[in-house]
Amino acid sequence: MKLAELKSEFHNLIDKTNDPEIIEQFLGAMNQSLNSDGSVWRSLSPAQQQSVLDAYEESKDDDGLTTLEELKAKYANWS
Repeated sequence: MKLAELKSEFHNLIDKTNDPEIIEQFLGAMNQSLNSDGSVWRSLSPAQQQSVLDAYEESKDDDGLTTLEELKAKYANWS
């Protein structure tokens, strides 16, 4: 996927939610990523890094994703 497509997809995800907590998580992740020296990534073993990359690739298949509503329902009794 090209950079412009990735940015557009990222913007679309943010635009789809009105949940301030989710938007704060996006913001926090981006800030950490942009301000990080990569030490977290480098602290992972090669197997852990590959696991993260594999999970990212799997996330591109919408059929395998869990919706926020499904997660909230599943863990409703934990709050």
